[in-house]
Amino acid sequence: MKTMVKKFTVLMTAAALTATLAACGNASTEGQKAANSASSKSTAPTDISVTTLAFAAAPTGELEAVKKLNEKFNMNLKLSWIPSAQITEKLNALLASRDLPDVLFVEDFNYTPAFLNAIDQGAFWDLTSYIKNYPNLAKFPENVFKNASVKGKLYSIPRVRPLDGHESMLIRKDWLDTLGMQPPKTTDELYNVLEAFAKKDPDGNGKADTYGAVMAGSPGPASYLLSMFGTGTKWKDENGSLIPYWWTPQAKEALAYWNKAFKAGGIMPDFPVLKTAQFKDMLVAGKAGLAIANVVDAYKYNLELQKANPKANLIAMELPKAPDGKAYYEQASGFYGQFLINKKSVDEAKLKKILEVFDYTSTVDGYNLAVYGTQDVDYKVKPDGFVEQTEEGKKKGYSGDTTGQWVTGYFDKYSRAKTTGIPSDVFEANKKVVDSISSLPDPTYGLTKTAPFQEKGADWDKKLNDMLVNVIIGKNSLEDWDKFVKTFKDDPSFQQHVKETNDAYKEKMKK
Repeated sequence: MKTMVKKFTVLMTAAALTATLAACGNASTEGQKAANSASSKSTAPTDISVTTLAFAAAPTGELEAVKKLNEKFNMNLKLSWIPSAQITEKLNALLASRDLPDVLFVEDFNYTPAFLNAIDQGAFWDLTSYIKNYPNLAKFPENVFKNASVKGKLYSIPRVRPLDGHESMLIRKDWLDTLGMQPPKTTDELYNVLEAFAKKDPDGNGKADTYGAVMAGSPGPASYLLSMFGTGTKWKDENGSLIPYWWTPQAKEALAYWNKAFKAGGIMPDFPVLKTAQFKDMLVAGKAGLAIANVVDAYKYNLELQKANPKANLIAMELPKAPDGKAYYEQASGFYGQFLINKKSVDEAKLKKILEVFDYTSTVDGYNLAVYGTQDVDYKVKPDGFVEQTEEGKKKGYSGDTTGQWVTGYFDKYSRAKTTGIPSDVFEANKKVVDSISSLPDPTYGLTKTAPFQEKGADWDKKLNDMLVNVIIGKNSLEDWDKFVKTFKDDPSFQQHVKETNDAYKEKMKK
């Protein structure tokens, strides 16, 4: 019996000891967790400096949104704004001084080519292998990253924009109805509509005071006048080699078409001096019945048209098909400006922190916080989903024209199809136009200007633009056009330009 009691006592003692050790272990683990948490909280915030451009006055003082972002990411964000008119000059000065911020906005490498040299020298982080780890940034369309890449690698975070929606046909549907015509689906049908708008009194005022289309001829015709016939965008890839789009047979075909349309009144006679900014004026004044512009512009311009003519109905629709039966659109770059990350001041841990911040501002909530402030205080979301800055937010200095310039934004395929107040049926129709588009990217996105182009490009462009306008208005013939193209094909400097462009393109396409 005594033996059994002893055994029982030993067992109970062992159990108590085990429980005590376990309790000590748990206490130790909890204590370590608490210590780790305290250590984490005491970690100094990461300093992150960002320099970008401003289209309006920069905010004075620290914005509440920046404070919230600092707390969320345990960072100390310092934002510096450069007035948009001075951006190229100031960026080049920063690069020359080698006193760069951690993150730097570059509007266009073609205007700041020194940054391409800096990339070659390893000044900025190669982000190619990192972006996929940040789900919101990774949602950007593949072509956005391709267009932003340099020599096949991504050295920047693009400030994302839609790839399509900037090219659509704006047409007076009420004029078509008056004339008993259908919206044009082909270039042949388009010609008939342009001629009818000029000659058949579509506004019913008994005067010959209307024209087919308003198109820009100054400083040079929009490239879509040629590209919608299948010339390619700026350059055309033929079996892996690039040729200027205006060297193609389709370019001559397009010029013959527009010359015929111009003679028939299908293009406003002021075409040589008209600028894109004047599209709206001509359409709202009822002088022209057609233009190529952003999808949503049809709704915007129609609001003004209807002030004078409540029955006016300007709508957006697809571009007509070229003679080969295909509709050709020029794809936008998909971004406006890029953010480079300084490799000298940013180690990998800090790089990941920066990418984490930009990944968050690539969501709707993150973007709205950074740009507009606190919801229902600094801005309100309207029933149609659009954001409206409150007076309180304006007083604090929030402004999309400036506070939105340091973030990437989020990809919205339909942002060029909508605007605040747009009726749902118009928006749905606009979305269908955007969905119908299959566009061609410019293969030279991300390539710097060649040495010959830097020397002679301005002169070449002027000569080309002048000849395009002159052929369309009939001042020069198609035979003159053939001779003009030949002079460039025979010009050693231009040949070198084509060669260097192709060399850079092939380097870009390397995986």
